[in-house]
Amino acid sequence: MGEGESKEAVYRNAKSKHTSLDRRLQMLLKKPYLTEEEELEIKVLKKKKLFYKDIMERAKEEIKKGEKG
Repeated sequence: MGEGESKEAVYRNAKSKHTSLDRRLQMLLKKPYLTEEEELEIKVLKKKKLFYKDIMERAKEEIKKGEKG
């Protein structure tokens, strides 16, 4: 998480990126046939989505800790 960036902003930013990656992934998955490049892109998109999902989960935990403390 970036210096000076609030936990909420980190969460929103990660969620936004996760959502746009998911949109692109869903668009590719609807295609009846995929090129090799598209198959590779799907793998990369899935890994990036997991990366941003992890950031979202960590930010959510930090936000919860902040509310308790």
